[in-house]
Amino acid sequence: MKGEAQWRGIMYLIMAGVIAGLVNAAFYGLIMNPLVGEAAENEVAVSTYSINLFVGWVFFSAWFLAKADDEWKKVAESVVRADREVFMIEAPKRIALSIRILYILISLLVVLSFHLFRIDNQLVLFEIQFGVGFLVAMTILVLWDLDDPIGGVINVPNIPAEWLNELPAA
Repeated sequence: MKGEAQWRGIMYLIMAGVIAGLVNAAFYGLIMNPLVGEAAENEVAVSTYSINLFVGWVFFSAWFLAKADDEWKKVAESVVRADREVFMIEAPKRIALSIRILYILISLLVVLSFHLFRIDNQLVLFEIQFGVGFLVAMTILVLWDLDDPIGGVINVPNIPAEWLNELPAA
């Protein structure tokens, strides 16, 4: 049953990413692309801005995901080793709200930076806008999920119930 619930959670994460990608592609195609108009004279500036922002976001995301994965592994290891003390220290840790807000803002800028391009081919438009929306949304969702090793979809298994009862309420 737990495996079924986990797969259902993973499917919800993926579906949320798909919906974000579709919404992004529709928003761009219906609203932003007509507003951009003939922006060929700004193409170099837009390209430089978008690429640099995206590369920065990729490194920022990779670092955050690696940190969240390390924290998740500490909780998992504490359960395997039956080390309640380490579990009580590591399990409640979360990414600070200020960092979450900063990450959301940077992610939003990355998505919107791809809205500055004029794209006339519908297949190219869909591929780029859906892909960027899906990738950014999935990265955020997986990061947030890894940051919750107890209640997340990707959770640490076999945590003793008495340990969970001793955790402070979130």
